[in-house]
Amino acid sequence: MPARSEPMNPLDGLRATLDPAAIVTDPQAMAPQLTDWRGKHRGAALALLRPRSVEEVSAILRWATATRTPIVPQGGNTGLSGGATPDGSGKAVVLSLARLNRIRAIDTKGDTLTAEAGCILADVQQAAAAQDRLFPLCLGSEGSCQIGGVVSTNAGGINVIRYGTVRDLVLGLEYVRADGAVIQGLKPLRKDNAGYALKELVIGSEGTLAVVTAATFRLFPRQRVSATALCGLDSPSAALKLLSLLKQSAGERISSFELMCDGEMGLALDLVPGTAFPLERRHSWYVFIELGDSDPAGRVGELLTKTLATALEQSLLQDAAIAQSEAQAKAIWHLRFAVAEANRRAGPTVSHDTSVAVADVPAFIAAVEAIAAERFSEARTFFVGHVGDGNIHVVLLFPQQTPRDQLGELATTVNERIFAIIGDFGGSITAEHGIGRSLTNALLQSAQPGALELMRAVKLAFDPLGILNPGAVLARR
Repeated sequence: MPARSEPMNPLDGLRATLDPAAIVTDPQAMAPQLTDWRGKHRGAALALLRPRSVEEVSAILRWATATRTPIVPQGGNTGLSGGATPDGSGKAVVLSLARLNRIRAIDTKGDTLTAEAGCILADVQQAAAAQDRLFPLCLGSEGSCQIGGVVSTNAGGINVIRYGTVRDLVLGLEYVRADGAVIQGLKPLRKDNAGYALKELVIGSEGTLAVVTAATFRLFPRQRVSATALCGLDSPSAALKLLSLLKQSAGERISSFELMCDGEMGLALDLVPGTAFPLERRHSWYVFIELGDSDPAGRVGELLTKTLATALEQSLLQDAAIAQSEAQAKAIWHLRFAVAEANRRAGPTVSHDTSVAVADVPAFIAAVEAIAAERFSEARTFFVGHVGDGNIHVVLLFPQQTPRDQLGELATTVNERIFAIIGDFGGSITAEHGIGRSLTNALLQSAQPGALELMRAVKLAFDPLGILNPGAVLARR
């Protein structure tokens, strides 16, 4: 009898194309890429693939289409919705873009920068600064998140009030379709009305339509002077009045305007090393402010001081600390950026990334506080976010001893209540974190039927076999 042949490993089709370091199958080596940053999602994978070029990404996707292998693209794995984590079947491969990490070009005449998907955000910021330019995207995870990830999730951050989201920063995009076709769209054009704006569909699609391999971004004049302050207030309504006053005096020089409740401040001070409180006493609410000007003679420090003095006279705020050095400014912003780590360390949480009209923020917060006090009195409710653009992060922190299975039931109930409030205000269930795996059902339930049909049609056009991130956003039907 002829010898029985061993079944072919589906990865064999890639071994002649990729170098050995690009195919990782060791469970321990893969483990960090099989769970999300929060540790709420865990999965399994056939392999971790680490291509070095666009051509290798294309070869991987052609192979995936031929073998019907699901692909989960992954950047720095800093997402908060589980969109870069595979499911538990072990059939998918995780596609890491970390080795595509070149900055291809910087044009100081046209003020553009082209970076590959694996570039770390902080490195892109530094590359722009080295050419006396500003890349304004600023996130707490900027030391580890990658360009492909921030494009695929349409990241926001603390500077949206002035510069917009990633969508407002991208001029051109290079991406690879599910069939391996490379779409070369890195045009550095401010104006381009030639056909459909396909890149707008890929931006924010969370790896479900295509794999982003490079992007061309807008750059801005580098800030020559800046001023930073932390203010103590008694309410979100006072924060919005302060914002209106600041807009009158500073206009487009407002780079950031962030809101935080005292409970969240307490967690950051207690749980994150290196945090220090610069005010004399604690307050119910806080606002983080930064003004910036590209004119070296811009007197933003004086402007901020005068505006806050007026706000004090009008009882819009109770206290303020204005940074007198770059180190003090960094210490103030460290408090704001410490929130994500503090929440992760604090215990079991149910969190939401919500968006409502800026004018509705105080009423929205009050509505959430009311339902939390009525239905979830055992939890502590925290708020932090980008109040200048209406993006408020809601966090319910439950006791450490809450059983895991009970927490799952609580999360379902909390989500129903919070989503209902968001619907009442005409808001969004996710402002900047994305749908991922966490909010798939919520999207299906909240989106208009006609919109869902269009989204499914777009998914089918880009990815007819449904191999790209099939567990996220929209399941193929």
